[in-house]
Amino acid sequence: MKNPHWTREELILALDLYFKIEYGQMHGTNPRVRELSNLLSMFNEDKGFQRSEGSVSLKLANFKRIDPDFEGKGMTGGGQLEEVIWKEFYNNKSLLQKTAAKLKKNIINDRKNSFIDWLERRGKPDNSSYNSPSTTIAYATHIEKSILKEFSIDLNGLGLFEINNHDELLRIEKLLHREGDSKRKQDLRNVYQSYLSFVQPDYLSDENLTDKDEESETEGGQKVYISRKAERNLSLRKRAIKLHGTTCMACGFNFGKSYGIWGEGFIEVHHLIPLAGNIINERITNPEKDLVVLCANCHRMVHRKKGITLTVEELKLKIKTVSQYDPT
Repeated sequence: MKNPHWTREELILALDLYFKIEYGQMHGTNPRVRELSNLLSMFNEDKGFQRSEGSVSLKLANFKRIDPDFEGKGMTGGGQLEEVIWKEFYNNKSLLQKTAAKLKKNIINDRKNSFIDWLERRGKPDNSSYNSPSTTIAYATHIEKSILKEFSIDLNGLGLFEINNHDELLRIEKLLHREGDSKRKQDLRNVYQSYLSFVQPDYLSDENLTDKDEESETEGGQKVYISRKAERNLSLRKRAIKLHGTTCMACGFNFGKSYGIWGEGFIEVHHLIPLAGNIINERITNPEKDLVVLCANCHRMVHRKKGITLTVEELKLKIKTVSQYDPT
């Protein structure tokens, strides 16, 4: 099942990029294309799907088919709305840039406000509440402005609220520890840790867990597709937890029962779907069917061996087998 058709807002952002890069640079490995993919994925987070670099590249190729300045044919199969957007902005690129800039600002502000709401609901690590709303707003301001400036980090014009790639977030985390231990730097590192927990509640500094989607197979030999992005998508995680709860579906472990308030609501999300042919490049993730909740130990166990990803049933069988021979 493919993702929904592109919206007006998405097409405006795509067309704005189209006019800013060369024809030969409209591919998925271009950093500008990756940036737009990331922005559109944040825009669609609550809807439960993402726009991959490949889908952005294809959409730019769709615009080529209606571009009178492009000498090739472009990519066929685009929608009528693309032509509407093209006619609206082709001769008014300044309006296009202003409209796109406003859309981008709104998406980033939504992410900032979500972070503030999350801080207020979560409270401090010691379970106490923040003194006032101004404290959580200050945290968000540090993410937006202070951290990159204090640690002299250049993200090519991007702000931290525009970053949700796991590997990039961990790279930035390492940069925060390369200099100084003043109280201000320590405080800003703590703020950044809060942001990491917001973007990726179960993030782990593990080189074996990347953002790359991959093809694998179960112990029984069935081909499966694993999406790391789906596992770390905040909206999908929330929907999966709402559907499946916070008790491990393999071993029955519950963090809240073992650690009290500190562990309440914590669980990891695992994505695995059977493959019927080639890897699906762009589809809507179904939290009920495609995602399961696992404790940290069980999540590591399903991924333990390279090239093999256990199903929940296969892992449950292993747990059951051990308990039969070792009832203690």
